[in-house]
Amino acid sequence: MESFIKQIIDHQLPRMLAMESHRNDWRYQLMGLKDKVLFDKLMLMTRQELLSWLQWHDNVGAFSDHDCIRKGVPLYTKIRALTTTYQCIMREHEGWDGYMGTEYIRNRVL
Repeated sequence: MESFIKQIIDHQLPRMLAMESHRNDWRYQLMGLKDKVLFDKLMLMTRQELLSWLQWHDNVGAFSDHDCIRKGVPLYTKIRALTTTYQCIMREHEGWDGYMGTEYIRNRVL
């Protein structure tokens, strides 16, 4: 019985540790927010923090200044980075109506 319990613990421990690290990671914490709470938190973040989150969330996207310049696309402003981050997070929440405050952004190409 003891070896069976040890096998279960050995199998589950990496998952439990990963879940704990997600709880402590600011990027995952941000994904748990929604609506006004999320918007207020994003407003307090710097442009670079927003871009950092976007790069982490979509590592093939062109979010860094270097990537934008290399691809010949406009650099992300803070407002564009905030809107993109908000949209990325909110579209994962069931029942999101597509609005960021009073502005409809669901289908906007950012």
